[in-house]
Amino acid sequence: MLRFENDEATLELTVASYELSDTYQADSDEKNWLSIRAMYREDDLLIKDSNSCLLTYELKDLAVGLKVLAAGIKDRYDSDFSEPFFLLQAWKEGDGFLMDVSFALPNTMAEVDVAELRIAMTLAEMKSFISQIEKDIERFPER
Repeated sequence: MLRFENDEATLELTVASYELSDTYQADSDEKNWLSIRAMYREDDLLIKDSNSCLLTYELKDLAVGLKVLAAGIKDRYDSDFSEPFFLLQAWKEGDGFLMDVSFALPNTMAEVDVAELRIAMTLAEMKSFISQIEKDIERFPER
């Protein structure tokens, strides 16, 4: 689970499964879509939703991009996912990092249809975050 939290809201994203079963006959991209479950909390509001908006290799690219940022090789990471329903930007800020995350919540009747947060992370928190992404990569390899 990837957890994004600030003083105003919390967004938890869980890679739940592949969108399509292993037996589905499709090209490689179709077989590699991941279903992401979201839980968004803001004040008294709780929204649960899911979206198949990330490919297995995009999850790998996310981990690599954040590793490069954490190592100081680059000052910024901007996601370039196939679907615009999940966006992530991170950059070096002082001794730590700032991260903007946006996740579409299209399947709810709630007033909020996009969860957007800015969070601050220390280097240790960034490394832990990357570690969680790597666990998801192990659970859902490219097929």
